[in-house]
Amino acid sequence: MSQQPFTVMFGGQAGYGIMSAGIMLARAAGRNGLWAFVVNEYPSLIKGGTNTCRASIDNKPIETYEDGLDFLCALSQEVLDQNYEHLNTGAGILYDSDTVKPDMALVPAGVKLYPLKLIGTLTGDAKVMANSAMVGAFCSLGGFPLEAVAGIMRSEFKGEVLEKNLALLQQSFDAARQQHGVHSAFPFTLQPDSQKKMFLNGNEAISMGAIKAGVKFAAGYPMTPGSSVLTYLADHSAQYGLVFKQAEDEIAAVNMLIGAGFAGVRAIGATSGGGFALMVEALGFAAQGEVPLVIVEAQRGGPSTGLPTRTAQADLNFVVHASQGEFPRIVMAPGDIEECFTETFRVFNLVEKYQVPGIILTDKYLADSSAVHAYFDDSELKIDRGKLVSETWLAENQPYARYALTDDGISPRAVPGQKGGRHIATSYTHGEDGFYSSGNREFAGQEPAITAAGTDKLFNKVPAMLKEIPGIKLHGPKDAELTVIGWGSTKQAIVEAINQVSETGKTVNFLQVVYPSPFPAAAVSEVLAQSKKTLLVEGNKTAQLAGLIRAHTGYTVTATYLKYDSRPFVPSAIAAKIEEVLA
Repeated sequence: MSQQPFTVMFGGQAGYGIMSAGIMLARAAGRNGLWAFVVNEYPSLIKGGTNTCRASIDNKPIETYEDGLDFLCALSQEVLDQNYEHLNTGAGILYDSDTVKPDMALVPAGVKLYPLKLIGTLTGDAKVMANSAMVGAFCSLGGFPLEAVAGIMRSEFKGEVLEKNLALLQQSFDAARQQHGVHSAFPFTLQPDSQKKMFLNGNEAISMGAIKAGVKFAAGYPMTPGSSVLTYLADHSAQYGLVFKQAEDEIAAVNMLIGAGFAGVRAIGATSGGGFALMVEALGFAAQGEVPLVIVEAQRGGPSTGLPTRTAQADLNFVVHASQGEFPRIVMAPGDIEECFTETFRVFNLVEKYQVPGIILTDKYLADSSAVHAYFDDSELKIDRGKLVSETWLAENQPYARYALTDDGISPRAVPGQKGGRHIATSYTHGEDGFYSSGNREFAGQEPAITAAGTDKLFNKVPAMLKEIPGIKLHGPKDAELTVIGWGSTKQAIVEAINQVSETGKTVNFLQVVYPSPFPAAAVSEVLAQSKKTLLVEGNKTAQLAGLIRAHTGYTVTATYLKYDSRPFVPSAIAAKIEEVLA
């Protein structure tokens, strides 16, 4: 059995810098030869409430976590009360002795208690620095090198703020050592590391993929958990020469994005389910006008306002079928940080090449969780703008028909300002020249034929799209006792669960649907035809991917593991379900 990750949770009331505590530890690990994965949980409150930050550290890349804790640092009673059952054998609990009182009847056997006056005595009135007190004491008790954390502070703070935090870090370290000695739970050794690494979350990776793809315009209205795509692009707008616009609402934002796409500018917007609902009519406009469009839809709990800061996978059917009428669209659901970057880049090429809307479907867990990650390899990424024509081409092809009927359904595309490229872009059903087909004397009696031809034109793109788009990935052996099926952020937990089960001698593979639209029916059918049993793992109540598979292939999955309690999947629970299905 390989060494398991080490997990520490920091928790307390909002305002104590809880998130920064886990991030400092993860960054320190990443800069010194290790890997880390950080999950933040926080309520949907403007002020107050309990925040937690879970940092899992390993000597190999990691992008998932287990519920078990090797160390708990609690600055509030609620944090301790909610986590007794998650403490691993031999775990340690560091807690503020003035505000937290352990219930000895609930403390698991073998768990060690470390009371310390963290708030007030060490931090004074500066509650925001309680994170430094927690981390310093944890380093002392847990055996994590203090200097590694101090190095992170020196790279992020300056002046008086730096000096105060460094002093508090050392002071709490010494206080914990004096009162409790050393717990020494941390199982890994930090050492200098020459490998280039980043610490980022899924939304930041999506933003980086968009920048690499040449995005020059972004617009949106803030909506958790999609907002950090917009803030990242806004923060880096000057550096990469892009324009960011916070619109008055999502309707305005999506129409700005359509305007940018019409003008030949690569653009991106980001929202969640509620904001995407407002964009739906304009999605149809982009499809009818054949204007490239990319929107990030970061799922959260629903319906309605639901759980703004929790995760879910319940918008799949909505996104795949959204808007009036029928038209093809690209829906990409990344499974990890690497795919957030590389597949976002691919989506920008695809929406321009096929002149269709594209949706990047992620969720709070993937969007907001951070990991130490190796630098992306972008050496093979090449921008493809499809049938974007030049003025020379336009001069040789007059009169220009923006919606010319072609065998592949893709028409030559000109942008405003090009000589000879004047055309009408409309949301109405239209002919090759863009003119409205209904009530036009020029089209008298031709409307049915024009309407059918226009619809066929849109769907003539699909065969080439299916051939080009890597709709699925198959992880593991082709021949297996069980095929696990999933999409999106379930990927890493499923892969780790399969690794756990494989240690018992069982063979399991994983069918990951990366592009739910256009649905890769042939590729999915080929895998399922060889499957002995199947287990669908999905973060919703109604097994939405199972429904898509059945609709497109006729296949009904053997078993399902559905989770809709607003929390992510963990590998051990999936592994247990795999064992149950195989039994």
